[in-house]
Amino acid sequence: MDIKERMANVGMTQVDMILELQKRGYAVQPPMMSSILREVYTYPKAKQILAVCEEILKERENE
Repeated sequence: MDIKERMANVGMTQVDMILELQKRGYAVQPPMMSSILREVYTYPKAKQILAVCEEILKERENE
C-alpha cells in the first residue's frame, strides 16, 4: 500500500502530513510534497521525507 492510501486510511491529508513534518524539523512546501508522493521528486531529501512519513503513519496506525 502506498503512502497516499495509508494517509487516506488514517484520515490524514497532505496538509496534515506537511504540518507533522514541519514539527519534526522538515521544511516541505505543498508542491514539493505532492511531487514526492507522486514519486516525481526522487532526490535524497525525498527519500528522507518518505522515511519520516512512514514513521508518522506507523504512529497513527498504531493509535
